[in-house]
Amino acid sequence: MKTAFTLIELIVAIVIIGVLSAVAIPRFVGMVDNSKVSSELATASSVQTIIDAAHGDWIVSGDCQFTWGNGQQHLNGNDLNANGYPTHLDAGPGSDPLSWILQDSDFVRDNADRDRYYGPASDPSGNPVTDNTVGEPDNGDFWNYDPATGQFTLVENPE
Repeated sequence: MKTAFTLIELIVAIVIIGVLSAVAIPRFVGMVDNSKVSSELATASSVQTIIDAAHGDWIVSGDCQFTWGNGQQHLNGNDLNANGYPTHLDAGPGSDPLSWILQDSDFVRDNADRDRYYGPASDPSGNPVTDNTVGEPDNGDFWNYDPATGQFTLVENPE
């Protein structure tokens, strides 16, 4: 009756575990970067939807005075431009239509350019994603808000 593993059995088990680790570990390394990219893309999509909703409410109201975002914000001529788009996305709490959306997100505004934003994958002051495919944010990319057209778009490696 056998009561213990032989040396050969232990070596084979260690080799199998090593091979499985060599295959699995590289797959898990990129998961943090993938989650940052997914989070940033989802937030940017939500921001664009909110901009479009505010513009739609502006069109429907006709008088440029309306309560927007389920009663969250009263908009007037100071918050919107002549095209009915928010003048800026976040100038501080209560001063612009989307400040309450961006304050709880991972997006940060560039202090030098009010219409340039960074998310968790592209923020140079944090731990940005180093390299990604076209259309996905990474280090050197930023989001730009154009108040004239209401577009919140990714600008890829402007340098």
